[in-house]
Amino acid sequence: MRFGVEAETRLRDVQVLTRKLELKRRDGDVAEVILIVSASQANRRALAEHREALLPGLPLDGHAILRALRTGLAPGGSGIVVV
Repeated sequence: MRFGVEAETRLRDVQVLTRKLELKRRDGDVAEVILIVSASQANRRALAEHREALLPGLPLDGHAILRALRTGLAPGGSGIVVV
């Protein structure tokens, strides 16, 4: 199974990010996208503030995604991993 990956060092505009992820899904012909975000305080605040807006498109928990990847399995959905 193929899935897209997008990495952000600094979350700024959630609407732009959401559009970028949707384009990756469409143009990359992938159903699932993993968003990797730097573990800065600013990013954690942004994620907490905008979680409701991001949740429909990125519902999986980062821990579940990492567990699946460690075992060689596809995550089974889209989500956010903070590293």
